[in-house]
This record gives sequence, C-alpha cells and structure tokens, in this order.
Amino acid sequence: MHWGTGALLGSLRGIWAATGIRGTVANAKHTAVRIAFDQTLENATGMGAPPATWNTQEQLIDVFHKTIYSLATGITADQWIQPRTETRKGASSH
Repeated sequence: MHWGTGALLGSLRGIWAATGIRGTVANAKHTAVRIAFDQTLENATGMGAPPATWNTQEQLIDVFHKTIYSLATGITADQWIQPRTETRKGASSH
C-alpha cells in the first residue's frame, strides 16, 4: 500500500511542479496530503490503527518518514519538471 500511495501522490507532486506549485510551501502541503491520504486509506481498509492510538515515538517516526519522502519527491520534481504555465499578472493595465 505504501508504494502505491507513494507513486500516486508522487504523481500529484509532479503535476504541482508542472503547474507552478513548487518549493518549500508545496513540499509542506504535500507532506500534509501524504499523511492524511495514507491514514485515511489505512483506516478505511482496516490495515492500520488510528494514529491517536499510537505512542508518541510511532507518530514522530511516521511524520518524519513522510516528510523525508515529500522533500525528496518535491526537490526531484522541482528540478526535473519545468513549469508549463505562466502568469499573466501585470501583463496589461486593465
């Protein structure tokens, strides 16, 4: 399940990079999406226990791992994928 959700949400981060959603803020938001999606899927399928039942160390490890995943994915996506959209802000006076 982790490989599948990682690939799916890695693709999402790639789409963000292509549409100009990049950098530190995008990485932080991707971490939040990764944690929420993972926990929702695990609990919906009965494959994991609710995080509220975990001890603090388990929670910290889970957040740490998903943060590292999101940082690596974001840095890679931002370097390999050039933005495909451009802003028109300030292009005209009206």
